[in-house]
Amino acid sequence: MPAGLSMVRADIALTLTAQGAGSVSSGPVDQSGGAGIVMALVACTAATGTTPTLNVAIEQSANGSTGWAAVTGGAAAQLTGAGSAVAVAIPTQPYVRVTATVGGTTPAVTANVAVLVAND
Repeated sequence: MPAGLSMVRADIALTLTAQGAGSVSSGPVDQSGGAGIVMALVACTAATGTTPTLNVAIEQSANGSTGWAAVTGGAAAQLTGAGSAVAVAIPTQPYVRVTATVGGTTPAVTANVAVLVAND
C-alpha cells in the first residue's frame, strides 16, 4: 500500500425505500483495532410528504448490542429533500452503527447510507 494511505472498510449499512416516520438502525459494525475515523455517507434520492426530514447519526456501543449512544459530532446535516450529507466521527467504543430518523407529515424517504471505517 502506498505510504500515507490506510485501509478502509465500507458497505451500504441502511437502505430506506419510501420509509415513513420513525427511526431505523443498521446492524453493529465492529471497528475495533484502532481509534479510527467513521463516516456515514447519505444519499437521499426522494423525500415526499409535508415537510419531510431525514436525520442520520453515528452511534457507538461497548458490546454491539446495548448501550448505544450518539458519537460526539457524528450527525449529518438534516436533509429535507433529495441530496447528500456526510457525518464524520471518531468513536471511543469498539462498535458503531448508523441511525436514520424520518420526520414530517406522511413522509416517504428513499435513501442509502454507507458506512466507511478507517482504522489507524
